[in-house]
Amino acid sequence: MKKELCIKEGVTILKIVIGCFLYALSVVLFIDPAQIIPGSVTGIGVVVKALTGFPIGTLSIIINVPLVIIGTIILGKRLLIYTGITVLLSSLMIDWLTFLKPFTEDLLLASVFGGVIMGIGLGMILDAGGTTGGTTVVGRLVLKKFPHIPMGTILLIGDFIIITVGSLLLKDWDLLLYSIIDLYICVVALDKVMYGFKINSFAEIRTENQIEVEIALSKAGFKNVRVEKNCRIVVICRKKEVSKIQHIVLAIDSRASCTAYDIDYSFGNLYKGYVEE
Repeated sequence: MKKELCIKEGVTILKIVIGCFLYALSVVLFIDPAQIIPGSVTGIGVVVKALTGFPIGTLSIIINVPLVIIGTIILGKRLLIYTGITVLLSSLMIDWLTFLKPFTEDLLLASVFGGVIMGIGLGMILDAGGTTGGTTVVGRLVLKKFPHIPMGTILLIGDFIIITVGSLLLKDWDLLLYSIIDLYICVVALDKVMYGFKINSFAEIRTENQIEVEIALSKAGFKNVRVEKNCRIVVICRKKEVSKIQHIVLAIDSRASCTAYDIDYSFGNLYKGYVEE
């Protein structure tokens, strides 16, 4: 048991280290040279460095200390350990990797690739249970109370405020637009890392032939099927499987109806077959 626990913790730490490296790489190679504001404490650091020359990594540590303390009080000591490691590593890596030359001078390319690499790094860190401080700590606090809201959406709101204020201070509206592109791509990449590329759907079927439809769906390989009252059947499936359900249902009951919704978050026994994949 101890060996398995050590391996699990080792993998978690490794994910955080790789995530921190990717995060720092995106800042040094793309974000900082283009003065793109990525949001969170790093975004504040980019603005402050542009105005004063103060190192981004050092400022990140200064701002994050009180945020981590507050987060630890509410979310527990585990946050302190992982966030402490993350903040320290990412901040030091950002300052250490400054010897690297910018990858491109094109603002659009910097926005796109900086956003992708930063999003992947952030996704790995958050998936491992850590945060980079700043709005990600706030995001964890919000996620605890509202677990159905995607982490990317929470960060998008907070970071957009920072980006807007930063652009006003730097008096560069083109920078605001490029920063929004970077932020959006970062959030998309983050959500893909945390929640995966597979989209689940919730299908609601209305039919008077419930038993026949349930049997047919089960034979077709659908595990998450539940018969409810009022001629209603609910099914959790992959988005691409909705059309298959439609054909099965209509072949049995031509008067049946089916409504499908994309779902981002789910829990409980009905969803077991898909959530754990």
